[in-house]
This record gives sequence, structure tokens and C-alpha cells, in this order.
Amino acid sequence: MMDMIFTKIQSLISKTKGIKKGILAFDLGSYSIKIAEIQIIKDIPVLTGFVQGKTYKNVIINGIINNFHYLVTNVKNILENLGSFQKLGNISLPYNLVIFDSFKTSQLPDEEEIRSKINEEIPYKIEDIYYSYYIVPKENFYQIFYLVAKKDIIEQYRALLKELDYQINNIDADFINLHNLIEFLYGKKSKVIIDWGYSKIKVLFCDTEFPIYSRELSNLGLKNLEKNIIKELRIDPDTAESLMVNPDRGGQYSDLKKIYINYIKETLDEIDYTIKFVTDKFKISIETIFLVGGGARIPNICEIVKNILKIETEVLKIENKIKISDDIDPKYMKIINTQGAIAIAGGLRDFL
Repeated sequence: MMDMIFTKIQSLISKTKGIKKGILAFDLGSYSIKIAEIQIIKDIPVLTGFVQGKTYKNVIINGIINNFHYLVTNVKNILENLGSFQKLGNISLPYNLVIFDSFKTSQLPDEEEIRSKINEEIPYKIEDIYYSYYIVPKENFYQIFYLVAKKDIIEQYRALLKELDYQINNIDADFINLHNLIEFLYGKKSKVIIDWGYSKIKVLFCDTEFPIYSRELSNLGLKNLEKNIIKELRIDPDTAESLMVNPDRGGQYSDLKKIYINYIKETLDEIDYTIKFVTDKFKISIETIFLVGGGARIPNICEIVKNILKIETEVLKIENKIKISDDIDPKYMKIINTQGAIAIAGGLRDFL
């Protein structure tokens, strides 16, 4: 398991030496905000709360906080529905705010060599970023995978939690948290994690041990499906959004199924191309595709993906290995396991 992969960031902003009571984990998206509460009960981490709400328009753009004060109000309103007394917070940093890449060396490099190489490859000054890395030995070389995040972006998120009166426990990359959670739930296996969001789709490839490659499909998020529904069915955005949440209610729209089919085909064609490219580049074979995000709630999506891509496909079921509070409605677990996966992964990162 990749424990504390973002060590540089953690060492600079972490203010605690272990969680004694519980924590809140924040997934702050451009379209929605999800917050998970993990508490320690009888020495066991338990999911005791989860809440989500819409993000105010344009307060977060591509992961960057665009309107700080509106976001503070936005998050406070959502937290009121959770009613938590926890004061420690974890933040999952969205993928588009980090650089994840790798380079090869013939000999095992030292810290200064790695730092120098990262400095050559990134578009920022080394003093303006936090970075972390891990080294994977290969047959005739070493491959160094690195993560980079700008300091000023991290400071935005630090300031947000401070304004909300929370103490920061950790900031991690969201896809690293997802990798660790899935490894805990399903064991070590080569996998593709598809985070099927509203504005974009993020595709992360992992071998049996580590993330190795990622790609964003910026024009294929659910927003694109919503746009097509509005255009083809000539309906208003609110009706389109309702149909996306529950397409079974769209019986009166004969073309709705066709729109879904075209959208899914276009998306899976692009994912299939990426899978073929990555498996050839890194010489790996994918065992399982894991779906998270709103797209993971498309009816029968696991079967559709499996049939088209010919790879076993699953949606997370955290309740199989993680204790869930009796206060959480079992019917809500479908939302938690899909749209709430990043928040859950961020909250459980200290206990996996």
C-alpha cells in the first residue's frame, strides 16, 4: 500500500501526531462538495456521517478556489447538515492541481539528483512547489514517479480550513487516496480507476503496487451528457439534470436511451484507446476497472463497461470491509460508494 505518498506536503502542513477521536474529509469539486466523517469507536474507524451539496457557481474552477468567501459560506452551509463536532480535517487535492509523471535512470539516484530532474521537467520553480516521489526498480533501470503541487495552491486550501475553524491533518492527492482505499478493499491487483465526474473523467492506471499513469478526458464528463440531453430533447437544464439522476423516469422521452448509448460509446471508445496505449507502454495487463463518481451510477454501467472493454468492472462497496454507522441509511450507500468515494478515501487514509 502507498502510505503517505505525499510526504513532503504532509510533513509541512500536518499538525497532529495521530487521530484520537475522528476526522472530517473534504472533497471540494467544481460541481459538488462531499464531506465524510470518520470516528474512532472502540478502536475501530467507523463512517459516522456523509453529506454532499452543490458548489456555488464559479467558486471553484478546475480545482482552484476562485471565490474564497463564497466557498467558505458554501461549505459552512453543507456542514450544518452534517452536524459534526470533529475539528480535524483532511483534504483530497484534485488531480488537475498536481503533476504526476515519471522518468528513468540507469542507476539509483540520490535525493539531489531526483530534485534536479524534477526541476528540469516541471513548468515551475522548484522552490515554489512541494514534491514527493517513489522509486520502482525495473530489470535494467529505475523508474522514478513523482508528484508535484504548487505551494500557493496548497496555501489556499490551508486558509480555507483555517477560516472554517478546522485544524489540518493532511492534504493528499485524491487519486493516491483512491488507490490505497481500493487496495485495502480488494487487494493488490493491476487496475484502472475511472473517476467519472461532472466536468471531466479522470483515468488512473495502477500496476499491482503503484499508480503509474493518469489521463484526463476533459470533454467527456457528465456535463457533456447533460448538454446533449438538453439539445436533443429540447428541455430545460433542471429537467435534464433530473433525468440524469434518475433516467428511469424518462419514459416519455423516446430518444433518451439513444443519447445515453451514444455518450457512453464515445466515452468508452476514448477509454479503450487509452487502455491499449498504457498497457503497451508499461507492459501490464489490467485485471479490474473500478468506477467512482457520478457516472458510476448510470444504470447497468458496470455490465456495459465489462461487455465493451472485456475487463471485469466494479463499483466500490466499502461496507464489505469498513464499519458503517447505523445512523446512515443503507440505501444511501450507493451514493457514498460512487460520488462519495474520494471523500471516504481521504477520511480513511490514516487508518489503512
